[in-house]
Amino acid sequence: MEDGKLHFVQNLAKHPESGVYLYRFSYQGRIHTGSTGCYRVNEARDYVNAMKGRLALESVGIKRPKVITFRQCFDAWMQERAPQRTRKYTRSLELMVTKHVLPYLGGLQLTKIDATAINTVLNRYLETHAATGTNGLALNISALMGFGLEKGWIDRKPRIQMVPVQKKARPVLPVDDLDRFLEAVDAYGHLQASFLVRAQLLMGMRNHEARLMKWSGLRLDQKVFIPDKTKNGDAPVIPIPEAMIPWFKRLMPGPNPIGLICPGKGGKPRCGHLATRYIKRAAKTLGLPPNLTDHRLRASFANILNKRGVPLPTIQKLMRHSKVETTMIYIETREEEMREAINLVS
Repeated sequence: MEDGKLHFVQNLAKHPESGVYLYRFSYQGRIHTGSTGCYRVNEARDYVNAMKGRLALESVGIKRPKVITFRQCFDAWMQERAPQRTRKYTRSLELMVTKHVLPYLGGLQLTKIDATAINTVLNRYLETHAATGTNGLALNISALMGFGLEKGWIDRKPRIQMVPVQKKARPVLPVDDLDRFLEAVDAYGHLQASFLVRAQLLMGMRNHEARLMKWSGLRLDQKVFIPDKTKNGDAPVIPIPEAMIPWFKRLMPGPNPIGLICPGKGGKPRCGHLATRYIKRAAKTLGLPPNLTDHRLRASFANILNKRGVPLPTIQKLMRHSKVETTMIYIETREEEMREAINLVS
């Protein structure tokens, strides 16, 4: 850089701070300048050559899509689509792609990225990460390539092969261990944790639904609770079992409480890991599977009802599923039940 100006060699100059190659060339009397988005000189040259080829075709009336690199596609997605997604999803995609994809695919033209290039990135990631995480990265790449397809930057999206994952048995809390499990949770002396665990296990609430429960939705005289927010955006009336009523009363700060039932610091919602932490502690105490989570407590709720003969349509309503097929996914057929069923044949 001379006197504050970039020195271009063969139409390219490397930015001293970002390291990205910039281009500057003349075509048919017009100066074209901009960023290639590339960090490697060979990729930057390919970008410029492709751009010149596109300009040549356009000069004779043949239009081609704009030359876009994977990095530019990612930046465009972050600007256009990220605001439409949840912060958690966007943050996860941004971190994974920035760290594990852009260093290898960022400077490549989107049209030159094929399944081989993507698999190379995924295999490198798989060397130090689990298969499930690798598949998560694959889905992120697929989302970005799909975005490029929608914008017309590529003609088709490469097919990305998912890594086979060994499925684990999905644990549910046995009916016989229900009381012992709740006692193990209560033994830690955290009143809110005991309440949140019960809300999921005895009322079938989702983790975030339990944490966001407000006093304004409580109708103790009618023994029902109306959530302020649900996953499906509906306003269901959730029955309150007799065993839960004392816990609502224990948490009630006064005659006309307002705000969250289980507030955290500053009256804000508790973090999602609070109930999970005590679920895992209780599971360890009782020798239950370590992958027993808050979501599996909700599944346990469905299985306990099924075990006690509650009709599937009723379970569906209590789970607040729009389709009974979704409820059936939660119902686990245990080994002893299959043994009893097969013995009926003889």
